[in-house]
Amino acid sequence: MTTNTTTPLQLGWDVFGSDGEKIGTIAALESNYFILEKGFLFTEEVHVPMSAVSRVDHDHVYLVMTKAQAEAEDWSTPPMSEVDYASRDTDGEVLERREERMTIDKDTTKAGAVRVGKRVVEETQSVDVPVTREELVIERRPVDRAADGETLSEDSVEIPVYEEQVRTGKATRVVEELEIGKAANTDTERVSETVRREEFDIDADDDTIRR
Repeated sequence: MTTNTTTPLQLGWDVFGSDGEKIGTIAALESNYFILEKGFLFTEEVHVPMSAVSRVDHDHVYLVMTKAQAEAEDWSTPPMSEVDYASRDTDGEVLERREERMTIDKDTTKAGAVRVGKRVVEETQSVDVPVTREELVIERRPVDRAADGETLSEDSVEIPVYEEQVRTGKATRVVEELEIGKAANTDTERVSETVRREEFDIDADDDTIRR
């Protein structure tokens, strides 16, 4: 970050208030002030004294006051230079009145951290699975017919009966993704600072002062 005392201003540079709000663009340069062009469709030119510049960051010029404070300033006429002060036709003395202006800057600090991970949990799943098994169906009915052969004997037949049995297993599949990123949210924070200013005290009879 560079101060205005070491970096000369250039035409076309953007001018910002101390709150980061853009005010306008440099349209012309003089020794002790520059002409600031404000507005888009309906432009306005004001004469900003060089003393109002707090810093220069590359091609960005920052003032010592916020945008609202700058727009409240009466910069309709060029400020007098040191030569103008010296050449004024006056026999009196000049008493300057000064005041403090609040400046705004921001620092980025770590506000916290969020840990994102995963863990393994167990659960029991139950599923109803249809299974098929064979059962022997015996139908008994009376008959009357001649037998082959006349010898009685004992005999039997063996009939296999089948059934389905359920076999379980496990397969790992990806079922969800967690995409992690960051987003910057801008809020407005009100800050306060005590500033001082000088006031003129004139202690004299009213008939001795020409206003």
